[in-house]
Amino acid sequence: MFHFIVILALGFFSAPAGLSLSLDAPASAPAPVVDDGRGTPYVVNKSDNICGLDQPRQLTSPAVVDYTSLVAATSEYQQIQKEKIDPNSSKGITLMTKARARVLTACESVRSANGHCSVWKEIRRRDKKAVTDITDAVKRQL
Repeated sequence: MFHFIVILALGFFSAPAGLSLSLDAPASAPAPVVDDGRGTPYVVNKSDNICGLDQPRQLTSPAVVDYTSLVAATSEYQQIQKEKIDPNSSKGITLMTKARARVLTACESVRSANGHCSVWKEIRRRDKKAVTDITDAVKRQL
């Protein structure tokens, strides 16, 4: 009886010849487009929200920033580059966390001063109109 269960289990968990049991999508498949703003004027990925409203249906005057350049403009990131600190080390993680917090604070300050409802790393309008870019104003706050 035991041998029958083992053979049955092995047969159940193994793939037929020529078949792969991979959960990865084929390399030729296009990446899915994430759109958390379906039914709204905006195409967004909610994980791109930096501060302010994060529900697409609530957006009225969002702003966008070049997040990578903002983080690169912080003194913490420049210290990592200058001293060649490994970003995955304890000190590197601490400095990157401080850099991101500095960018968040500056984004929130500019957002509230300019009357924007939220700030995003990436957002676009379905009607192709431009979304206000406040990267330069945020850099001045850093």
